[in-house]
Amino acid sequence: MKKISAVIIACSMGLAVQAQVIDPLTGSLAGYTTTLVNDGGSGGASSVSFSDSASGLQANFAGTVNDPEQALFLAPASSFSTTFAVGDTLWVNVAMPVSSTAMDFGLAISATANPPAAGANTSTRANFDWASISVRPSQSAIRANSSISGTLTTGNGVLSAAANTVSELYIQWNSADVFTLGYLDTSSVLHTSETVTFGGASAIGTAIGFYGDMRAGGTSLGDFTNLTVTPEPSTFALCGLGLAGLCAMLLRKKQAAPKLG
Repeated sequence: MKKISAVIIACSMGLAVQAQVIDPLTGSLAGYTTTLVNDGGSGGASSVSFSDSASGLQANFAGTVNDPEQALFLAPASSFSTTFAVGDTLWVNVAMPVSSTAMDFGLAISATANPPAAGANTSTRANFDWASISVRPSQSAIRANSSISGTLTTGNGVLSAAANTVSELYIQWNSADVFTLGYLDTSSVLHTSETVTFGGASAIGTAIGFYGDMRAGGTSLGDFTNLTVTPEPSTFALCGLGLAGLCAMLLRKKQAAPKLG
């Protein structure tokens, strides 16, 4: 009886464990690289930084002028313990207060972990493939950005949402070059912002990380915790069926076994 109970518990645990935390974002950020991709003239690359603490990842701004300084904070997808691949969904937990002074902070994917950097008063955002889904507390909005084969699209798929009602941001990898971007609210309702299709030759998904658009001097946005990959749902369906079948088989054997005594 004890052996069967143990197997049943293991089966239940297997069905429940679906998401893999690949970075809690409360430790070392050594694997990520910050790249300024749009310089609005208010301090350059040194004005935007990303930092972590016990409360999670934050985007910080040290500039003094209300001009856009947009940066990507990326790491090679291959450097994480769990691979982000077609069929998977990338998630990050959001704990962000309502703010009227700063701009966007969000989840991002790219074709490279080291995109070309912007110089003084320039932008390199159209020089590589990338996409982001971010919270803009100052406008109670969720916004999607993308650059596909040299065409930059900003502020697409805008959804109305106060920052403190956002529980998680997500990017779902639907097929080779198609991604869906959106968020989960604090009532566990899923919202889709935009579905983005890249060119077939794109290496999008090679890098994953974060995007910040910072404009108000001495401000920060956050916190983000638990960067997570959820494997393809069909994988879990098959896994679940296998585990459920094993549990059922063991129960039948137990019921059919002759009673002693």
